[in-house]
Order: sequence, then C-alpha cells, then structure tokens
Amino acid sequence: MDALDAEIGAWLVSRSGDPVFRRFSSHLRTLEIALTRMCSRLRAEIEAVSGDTAEGYAHCRRVDRGLTTLRRLFLWYAEKYDQRAAGGHQAVLAAADELARSCWSAGFAAVGRKPPTGPLCFVDNRTDAVARRRCDLPTELRPPSDDPLMEFVDRLPIPVIALPEQAVREGWWVVLAAHETGHHVLHDLDLGVPVRQALREAVPRDLAANWVAWHNEVFADVFSLLMVGPAAAWAIDELQYGPREGMSLASGGYPPPLVRLALLGETLKALGAPAGIPCAADAAAVEDAKTAPQLAVVPDVVAALLDLPLGDTKLRCLALDEVIRTGPSVRAWSAQLTRPEPAIGAIETRRAPRLLIAAAVHRYRALAPAAGDAVTGRLHTALLSLLGRSGVPGLLAPSPETDVETLADALGELLIERAAEGEPA
Repeated sequence: MDALDAEIGAWLVSRSGDPVFRRFSSHLRTLEIALTRMCSRLRAEIEAVSGDTAEGYAHCRRVDRGLTTLRRLFLWYAEKYDQRAAGGHQAVLAAADELARSCWSAGFAAVGRKPPTGPLCFVDNRTDAVARRRCDLPTELRPPSDDPLMEFVDRLPIPVIALPEQAVREGWWVVLAAHETGHHVLHDLDLGVPVRQALREAVPRDLAANWVAWHNEVFADVFSLLMVGPAAAWAIDELQYGPREGMSLASGGYPPPLVRLALLGETLKALGAPAGIPCAADAAAVEDAKTAPQLAVVPDVVAALLDLPLGDTKLRCLALDEVIRTGPSVRAWSAQLTRPEPAIGAIETRRAPRLLIAAAVHRYRALAPAAGDAVTGRLHTALLSLLGRSGVPGLLAPSPETDVETLADALGELLIERAAEGEPA
C-alpha cells in the first residue's frame, strides 16, 4: 500500500511540474483526488483486518485484489500521459491535441457554453481509432467491454481518444481524432436524445430501430465531415472498403459499410463539396438487396442531422466551407506541406488545425501511391510540426464540473465491492 501510494505521488509531482503536461493540469488534479481517496479507502480496509484468523486472511486477499485493481487503474492513465514524455510520441500527440481541441471547442462555441474537460489523446496498438466517454454516460449506452477495469475508467471525468499506431509514422491519420471527438461532443452537449428522435422521424418505422442503434457512429461521422471535410470521408473509406459481401453487413454500433460510405457522400453533397465520395444514389446502383431500404433513406437521415438544432443555429453551421470545398487556403497549404521549408500563413487560430489536417490529407491523396518515402516523410514531419504549434493558446482541460471528491469516494466503495466479488479488475 505504501509503495503504491508513493509511486502515485511521485508520478503526479513529476508530471505536474513538467511544462509538457501543463495543459492537462485539471486532468492530473482529478487523478490525484480520485487515486488518493481510493488509496485511503483501501487503508481503512487494512485497518479493519481481524487479526491472524481465517477471516483475516480472506480480508487481506480482498484488499490485495483492490490494490491490484487500483494499480492497474493508475498505470492505465500514467502510460497514456507518459507517451508525451521524451522518447514517447510527443509530436503526434501534440498534433492530435490541437486537432481535438479545435473540433471540441466548435460545438460549445456554437451554443455559448464553456466546454467541460477535453479528451486525452494517446497512441494505441490498433488500426482504427476509438473514444471512451466520461463518467456520467448512462450504463445502457456504454460500449461493452470484457475488461472490468473499464468500469472505473468510464466513471472518471477524463474522456480519452485512442489513435492508431500508424499515425506515429503517417501523421495524416490524426484525422481520425475528428470522428472520435464527435462522440464526446454528442454526449457533452446532451445531443443523444435529439439525435435519436431526429433519426426516428426521418426514417420509416420498420427502419428506426437500426438507425437509433447506430446513432453514436452516424453522428460522429457527420460531425467529422463538418470539422475536416472530405479528409474524414477518405479515412473512413480506407478503413471500411472491402469485398462486396462484407459491405452489406452491420457490425456493432456501425451501419453496413456501404450505407456508412453513402452517408458520408450524401453529407458532403448536401454541404456543397466537390464530387468524390459516392452518395446514396451511387451506392444504391450496386443493387444490393440487403442495404437497399437503408440506402433509400440516407438523404433524409442526412437532412435531419444537418438541420439538428444547436443552440440558436443548426448543426450544419459548424462546417467550414474552406475544408468542405477544398478552398484556396487548403490547396495552398497542401502544396507547401511537402516543400523543404513550408511557407504557411498564420496558424494561431481556432480553425487552423482543421485546415492543416484537411490540407495534409488532400496532399497525401494527390501523392499516393507514386510518391516515395522522402516526399511522404516531409509531409509527415511538416504536418506534425505545424499542427502541434497551431490553434489558440489555452488549456485542453479546464476544471471539471463533476464533484470529483464525491465521485472518488464512490469509486473507492466500488473498488471494495468489486474486490469482494473475486478476481481483481
């Protein structure tokens, strides 16, 4: 117990005093309160051990299980923050932070609300990206997990975004942060109910259950297009496209890939983007009977989501025409990104991260597959350098509105409860 307490304390001191972690000061304070109070709850259990008895031994085993879970929880977060330290993934995460912050702030600015604690990006050994939401997500909407540790992660007010490992070498894959940020915006702007209602009203009754089940991913897809335009559609297409038989199958909370790609194309079409991604009519021409009913309602779904009320405006107003239409700034920055010394204009603006990632994906698509490693390497290096320095000054994580002490005490009780049930989380 003393060793874990000291380990947590030393890590918090070292990270709190490091300028690299200054923007996460609220995250670290939340972790300090939660972990130290959970430690205190375990200490109280140790003091309650009833001597050298059979019950005392059983009690000690429960404490040990709780201690193991608590250490796993600490390391789960520490390892993700530590990726920003020297020798980690500092450049790609600085870039991801700015893109996530730019997308994150857009929705709250539209409704005139101060955003809650922003998401923590980290690199995971995966080929896609994923978001885990903050503590007060209703249980029935949480993604299922086989790892009981996630019960604790989901309750702490520190949302996270896992980025694919290839972003470390190919920085344009940071674009996936726009989609994952959309999951957090959906929850933290309390848009889940109106989105589900809009979908129910947009489609025939016999299709409503499917679209409601897909609402998290459908909203995040549309949000990502509003944020970074065709760049988001390119990334999803790269991850979804495959043999025809698999394109008609829904998986988890996602629509069938054919329907999802049609949704992307239809949304871009509705926003005035140049042709590129097939819209619903193009996808329907594939003549797939399984997806025909869903494809038929995609235009209505897109209209309903884009016209979703957002404060005094509509969701569609979050779009930047410059990224949707690949405007002059995006094209000019795109051409500069592979030059030895890119000449890019002012990047200290709220929308600059969105323009930069749109420009990078546009450049990569123009280069691939003929470009050599030297050219794509320059694109990667320039993008991460510029994106990591872009955006307006400020913190990603202001003070959370959640009563962290009350939450920490509840997590301490949950820790004891789970330890009494058997194996550690």
